[in-house]
Amino acid sequence: MDAPASLMELLEGLHDPRRAQGKRHPLPALLGLAVVGMLAGMTSYEAIAQYGKERGWPFLQLLGFTTRWGLCKATYSRVFRRIDAADFEARVGRWIGARLGRDDAPHLSIDGKTARGSREGTTPGVHLVSAYAPDVKAVLAQLRVDAKTNEHKAALELLGVPPLKGRIITGDAMFTHRDICSAVIAAGGITCCRSRTTSRRSPATSRPPSPSRRPAFPPLQAARHEAEIERAEEVDKGHGRIEKRSIEVTSSLADYLGSDWLGCSRVYRLRRERRAGAKVEVEVVLGIASLSRERAGAKELLALTRGHWGIENGLHGVRDGTLREDTSRIRRGSAAQVMAIVRNIAVFVFDRQGYKSAAAATRHYVCHPEETLEILSTPD
Repeated sequence: MDAPASLMELLEGLHDPRRAQGKRHPLPALLGLAVVGMLAGMTSYEAIAQYGKERGWPFLQLLGFTTRWGLCKATYSRVFRRIDAADFEARVGRWIGARLGRDDAPHLSIDGKTARGSREGTTPGVHLVSAYAPDVKAVLAQLRVDAKTNEHKAALELLGVPPLKGRIITGDAMFTHRDICSAVIAAGGITCCRSRTTSRRSPATSRPPSPSRRPAFPPLQAARHEAEIERAEEVDKGHGRIEKRSIEVTSSLADYLGSDWLGCSRVYRLRRERRAGAKVEVEVVLGIASLSRERAGAKELLALTRGHWGIENGLHGVRDGTLREDTSRIRRGSAAQVMAIVRNIAVFVFDRQGYKSAAAATRHYVCHPEETLEILSTPD
């Protein structure tokens, strides 16, 4: 097996879209400066260029710059919009994958996100679908959703990028489709998808219960179905609210769903109740899974459904909050996707270096730029 390459070594092979005439700065150097700048909280072209110049010429030389002149935000704007984002994403994916162990990313969450700042007039913002490993805060694959397609079709293409064998793939209702579940099963993966939200309401304003209806099953059959149901519950307190999550899981519908949903062995009903003072909200979610009872009981399935939303808090929240993606007006060509990849690198590095707070990590790296150079240049 080949030894893992450093990020700068992998970027050396990335195609430079510029002509040789008039080219001042090597593409790997520009991308390297963007990464070290993002690690230090420099989230715009102008901030990245200024950060490089403020660090001085010796610092730029270590990144591979060949001249100190002409580094500005216009250079980044002209170059980043023309970069082959798919190739850049593939190289970053290889770099991240080489740093993960065999069992480091057992769970992948699939979800999409729009860079709202990239919207221009009637032109929608750049929308990206990601395969995110919440256990290591790593984006293993990411695709742009073309204006002529949708998240569903992009997800089918995305599933062909990272290895899925033995991994649990979770998604919300947007990705709960037969062909997506079939693609995961065919690749050796395991599905656990939310099919729909049945209700989201406040009990104080809900309608009165409907009159009792005829039972769905005869008593003996109903008792057998009840005995098959697994239950789990957990309660969290914090941020001024109490959240109670309970799940019911059964395999009694596997035969009914199995002909339409390949590999479906269990269904679940998840209920979330949030209390903040006098305000109470209740949400009920239905889902399907190909996870066997031996692989995950009700308690593990409850943790898995909650872990899926790590993509919102651990990835999207950091990109929007600390790394200011939604306020960025970068939108030309492939530039918004390239900057999203740079942000993904920063999120992965923050977690790998042991930082629980992205803001604390940026404050550290702005004071210790030599550590960012080491992260880019060392193979492991």
